[in-house]
Amino acid sequence: MGTNIYAITDSHQESRNLSQLLSGIYNFEKTNQNPFLILDAGDLFKGIYDKNLSVNAYIKIKELLPQAQIFITIGNNDFGFKKADFEYLKTTVKNFSSAGINVVCANIIDDKTNNNIDWIDKYKIITINTQKILITGFCLNNSCAKKFNCHMLNLTDGLEKVLESVKEPYDKLIILNHHWYPESKTLYDWAKEKGNPPTLIIGGHEHSKIQPDYENNIYYPYSFARSMYKIEMNEKIDFVEEIPTEKFDFIPELEAPIKKYEQITKLKEPITKRVIDLPKKYSEACPLGTFISDCMKKAGNTDIAFHSTGFSMYPLKLEDSDIITKYDLLKVMCASSTIEKIEITTAQLKETFENTAKNRMLKDRGNAKFLQCSQNMKITGHGNPQTGEYKILQITINGEDLLDKNQTPINPNRKFTCTIDPYIGSGEQEFSVLKNIPKTKVLQYGKEVPINELFEKSLIEAAKTTDKPYTYPSFKYIDV
Repeated sequence: MGTNIYAITDSHQESRNLSQLLSGIYNFEKTNQNPFLILDAGDLFKGIYDKNLSVNAYIKIKELLPQAQIFITIGNNDFGFKKADFEYLKTTVKNFSSAGINVVCANIIDDKTNNNIDWIDKYKIITINTQKILITGFCLNNSCAKKFNCHMLNLTDGLEKVLESVKEPYDKLIILNHHWYPESKTLYDWAKEKGNPPTLIIGGHEHSKIQPDYENNIYYPYSFARSMYKIEMNEKIDFVEEIPTEKFDFIPELEAPIKKYEQITKLKEPITKRVIDLPKKYSEACPLGTFISDCMKKAGNTDIAFHSTGFSMYPLKLEDSDIITKYDLLKVMCASSTIEKIEITTAQLKETFENTAKNRMLKDRGNAKFLQCSQNMKITGHGNPQTGEYKILQITINGEDLLDKNQTPINPNRKFTCTIDPYIGSGEQEFSVLKNIPKTKVLQYGKEVPINELFEKSLIEAAKTTDKPYTYPSFKYIDV
């Protein structure tokens, strides 16, 4: 007897999308009494809707379909940025457990004990439709976890520990891996070499569309719960279909809380006209990133500006609608961090962009260190795909080159004023060069300036002053 499997990832509090996918699962399985699997590869949190809506949607689907065996792993954003977020995660794991929902992650280590944290299971073994399945999960190392005295084991070390600790036989191995696709492939190859190839890997963390790896059965559902994989597993994986969210009809039990929340928060009401096309690229120069940096530069009255690519999560494209709603703004950016300014030397700029380009040649994944810059900047670099090395050749500001032909700063101590976000300013994502530079908060009318509010006000102002819609120009990042 085969087992139906439904896979989701990175819903990021897009609770409407998640509830719609779970509604689709209900309609598939409501007349089927056989147990089946729902798999979620992490990042349930950090997003727009209230966290409880996503949590309650999973609990409700378990009530409606008690035969559902639900497994969720931890994503990097699930830890949160404040202690209250971390405590909410711990409470959620407890509530899920009480509801019969499994949370597994095998590589989260408590810094104090140097052992796996004791409130998440490393793995579970279940018997379903005559097959015994070991299900485990992994998360990439991240600064969110470090804030709460946790770190992550290397993936293969974590899997090795799991396999060594299992004392009972099992038929299948399923892994939920919240990490880039190449890391999932490495994990698969390592396990195969050890004689225990995973039957199925469901991946997360990739916000770009990842093509299915049918050969190795590695699948990445589209992030923000924009699609779901429907899989049939018999002796092997026999059927795989990716289904976009819009194909599913809501069930009343899951739609009603969403509609009520949207009504109370006025989430879908218009804020302003949509006049600027702002596409986003995760680790490439893009109009959205440049627009935000230009707004920061203007607010800080500085020579230049740059910010972490992670501060924006979604594009704001003209083709989507004629108006911008609160939902649209939150989808782009839910961060409320206040911007700050520094004085940075040419030598420090070079070091900053060397870190930005460190993973430039890894074109098969996002580069979390990438910076989006103000329009008056241009970065030129060259990489070697065989070695993965990348070199900054030139930094240009207002048309002036700052490096000589040997990539040495022409005037290393020359200073530029720069507006930045506090995340990279604190040295996160290995921007250690920025950590010890003195900073001052940008003030407007005597108040600090949250980056999300600055973004909203700038869009409203643009709608007042722009006659014809246009695509915002991007700063230049040139690979030669």
